[in-house]
Amino acid sequence: MKVHGNKGELKFRLSREIKIKEWAFLEFRGKPVPFYIEHTKAEFAGDMVMKLGGINSVDAAANYIGKVLLLPNKSVKKEAVVDEWAINGFMAVDGKLGELGMVEEVIEYPYQSLARIVFNNRDLLIPLVGEIIIEIDDKKKILRVQLPEGLIDINS
Repeated sequence: MKVHGNKGELKFRLSREIKIKEWAFLEFRGKPVPFYIEHTKAEFAGDMVMKLGGINSVDAAANYIGKVLLLPNKSVKKEAVVDEWAINGFMAVDGKLGELGMVEEVIEYPYQSLARIVFNNRDLLIPLVGEIIIEIDDKKKILRVQLPEGLIDINS
């Protein structure tokens, strides 16, 4: 999830097709907190922009980055289950460094997913978060990233 626009909208990457109702929930400390959905709009395949009630500025929206979007079971189409990080074999490309290497695997932790690639003959773990992931191009099998300063050194 990341902030979209300047009116407090949030952009979500969806792992399933959903039917939008009136309410969505964001997870706080393992508990669902309800938010009224003011409006939605589809962006790219799998991306949706949502304006949730009570979130009216970029600063307010920034407080919700990293929260999990929860929807009632009736909203989720069960037959459209997609692996959220189906990026094995994608080429990781950084905006400054260029091609980093192929995604060898995605490592799932409770609060973080990491892409493991082999860069300069060693493992490089890239956090799969909105601040780093710029684009996932399914057709070209490219994972575009903007690595933060020092991330490669931390992985040494």
